[in-house]
Amino acid sequence: SASQSSEPTPLSAADLAHAVVQVLMIVDGEIIGTGSGTVIDPSGVILTNAHVATPSDIELTGLQIAVTTSTDRPAEPTYSAEVVAADTVLDLAVIRITDTLDGSPVPDDLAFVSLGNSDQLEIGDDISILGYTGIGGDTVTFTAGQVSGFTGDAVLGDRAWIKTDATIAGGNSGGLAAN
Repeated sequence: SASQSSEPTPLSAADLAHAVVQVLMIVDGEIIGTGSGTVIDPSGVILTNAHVATPSDIELTGLQIAVTTSTDRPAEPTYSAEVVAADTVLDLAVIRITDTLDGSPVPDDLAFVSLGNSDQLEIGDDISILGYTGIGGDTVTFTAGQVSGFTGDAVLGDRAWIKTDATIAGGNSGGLAAN
């Protein structure tokens, strides 16, 4: 008899890349910086870093979302977004797509990845990192490594932070880490 597994089907790096977006930080219509984000809901909810969505040193007048349409091309600015929540201590932010730049309806079937449970990770597990680093070009960048450990915090618990030996460049802030 065949048994069904409750384990999700692993996604390829190319599949994961389509859930990674570039977050464009806007001041008075000009792009003043970029970061990365990960679509975590098909309606356009994005997880990123707080320092990307709400930088402490400048007041943004907007956020634009550039989507990955092809892994060999730069992301295409497509949407406007707003900050839903930001926590500067955790350096996490949730942003949501609000409008398209061309006035068309916002789709509700965007490529996305589901959030995982860090309690299920172990040292030595493979981890894939994707984001828009800006190093070596403007396309999405993939690096891989392993979970190399965990860092605890008195308030957040034993697995407050996941350590990895994967190379992570600065522009990758807010990007995807997947096991």
